Amino acid sequence: MKAANAKMIRKLLPFFALSIGLGFTIWLIAAASLTSILHSFAQIGWGIVAVAGVRAAMITMNAVAWRQLLANLIHLPFAVFALLRWIREAIDVLLPVAGLGGSLVSARLLTFWQVSGATALAGVAADVLLQTAAQASFALVGALLLARLVGFNSLVPEIILGIAAAVIVLGGFYVVQRYAGARLIDRALVALLARTTFDAQEGQPSFQSAIDGVWHGRRRYVVAASATHICAWTLGTLEVWITLHFMKWPVLLEQAVILESLGASISSAAFFVPGSWGVQEAGYILIGQMLGLPAHLLLALSLVKRVPDLLLGAPGLLAWRILEARHLISLTRLDAR
Repeated sequence: MKAANAKMIRKLLPFFALSIGLGFTIWLIAAASLTSILHSFAQIGWGIVAVAGVRAAMITMNAVAWRQLLANLIHLPFAVFALLRWIREAIDVLLPVAGLGGSLVSARLLTFWQVSGATALAGVAADVLLQTAAQASFALVGALLLARLVGFNSLVPEIILGIAAAVIVLGGFYVVQRYAGARLIDRALVALLARTTFDAQEGQPSFQSAIDGVWHGRRRYVVAASATHICAWTLGTLEVWITLHFMKWPVLLEQAVILESLGASISSAAFFVPGSWGVQEAGYILIGQMLGLPAHLLLALSLVKRVPDLLLGAPGLLAWRILEARHLISLTRLDAR
């Protein structure tokens, strides 16, 4: 009974976090000027197409980074990486799952192309680590720019604390991948494959050997993937710049970098809240008001950035279900033979 209750609580936690996040977002909107928010939101007009285009370009660049990381390990067309990276993003931004839900699904989908479960999971885990490290680097740039604008002395403790936390978290993630958690991940992988329609074959590598294969002696691929992830995060600055430009509130490029780098980092840190609802909005208000921007404009900016989540995410979820259906049909045909 206790185990069943614990399982039920784990399933309900994302919905509970989502409810709190949505409630907080509504409270922020009510506390600001709803009329001003709607007016600012409406001003962007067809500019939303440009914002969605930037987001699509970011997803494509992240797919390029993923493929670069796994070059010579997984021989698949780029279209496969682009498709699965799109689905990964759609799941993370639209479904009430933790921030790694899309990553796990993309690893599972990769096995549909005859990639071993361990290799797929290792490739996704390494890619998530590099993408997070790239975001931390981008956030550091934003923090230094903000400190230059408001005064270094006022932000030095926070910057040092942030760097220390990033080093500890990313270093711990790497150690778990390579050493401490390899056996635990192997056991979890066996359980994961047992719950899927993919049948593991004898002779497949363990997670330990697969993750070693990703990192060991492949510095050139790791550096290339990291650089591409950094470029993808930097490209996201255009979302902020374009949005505020159409809202008749142009900002300097460094201000756009500050808003995007720190806002995205705060949003990513709240991975336990589906879609980072409430956290993203509060983050933009906190950072933007240090730059002298009004709250209603920052809330409109956050809401505009959620439009590509829906425009690109909804078709991504549909693509996921189509892949699952096609795979199930192919397995049924094999069984029939």
